[in-house]
Amino acid sequence: MPTETACDRLARLQQVREDLITGKAVSEVAFGEDRVRYTRADMERLDREIATAAALCREEQGLPKKRTRYAMGVRVRPY
Repeated sequence: MPTETACDRLARLQQVREDLITGKAVSEVAFGEDRVRYTRADMERLDREIATAAALCREEQGLPKKRTRYAMGVRVRPY
């Protein structure tokens, strides 16, 4: 059983998000009365999972981690 890499998971999660946004993810379809019900999703949690998978994918590829904190520069004027 092959294991899924972080980059494969990232691509799969991005496809799921795209399907939810475009309306391709359908949970129920009925042709008799033309009924369609879309899946409910927690988009915030999906976005967090995508961000986590993206960080793991970058790490897997050997790319540097994305900086989350930046140092504040201080300039002092001499009088």
